[in-house]
Amino acid sequence: MSNPDESPPTAPEDGYLEGVDADSVLEADGTTLSLTPAQHERLKNRLHGAQFAALRRADGRYLVIGRGGEDGPGERRQRVCSLLEERRSATAFRLEDFGFTGEELELWAPAFDILAGMATHVVGVLEDYDGGHVWELGFLYRQQSHVRDVLWLLKRVYDSESKRREKYDNGMAASHLAALEEVAGDHVIRWSEPEDLPEAVSEIPATLE
Repeated sequence: MSNPDESPPTAPEDGYLEGVDADSVLEADGTTLSLTPAQHERLKNRLHGAQFAALRRADGRYLVIGRGGEDGPGERRQRVCSLLEERRSATAFRLEDFGFTGEELELWAPAFDILAGMATHVVGVLEDYDGGHVWELGFLYRQQSHVRDVLWLLKRVYDSESKRREKYDNGMAASHLAALEEVAGDHVIRWSEPEDLPEAVSEIPATLE
């Protein structure tokens, strides 16, 4: 439990998360991203809120990507966050928790880059290829050498081939995932039913045992 008399963490003077070089923030295609002053200010304001303070305090920082929403895949992704946050000195977070939306790609891209760099683990919860997480998979595919040690994929598998095609029949995304799975190696954890998630999450090693 935190000390109520303790001063909250302050943002670094350079306006970015600690250890992040502003000049190194990239677009998903690998090119340097240029933000307008107004966009830069919005990015800073959203990153340096209460969630940022939790990141600064935590030893285990889990960026959880996947489908959004409040039910179905989005609900199960939130369940993964909750399971990870039960660990000692850990926080699990999504870009949505910082107020970023898929309609703001000019902010989503640098925010994802920065938060992925801060994370001790990047956890992908995959059930299909329908949603903004396909863009995130593409970003990780291009940055795969940098996430090799921190990337974990919780991939849902389906009993029937027709169901698998229905959920994963997207050629470009499939090629990205194949590359990521090869990079991740034994960091790919497969599950089939929602009740399997606690056991699947338990296979992701904690920063602190």
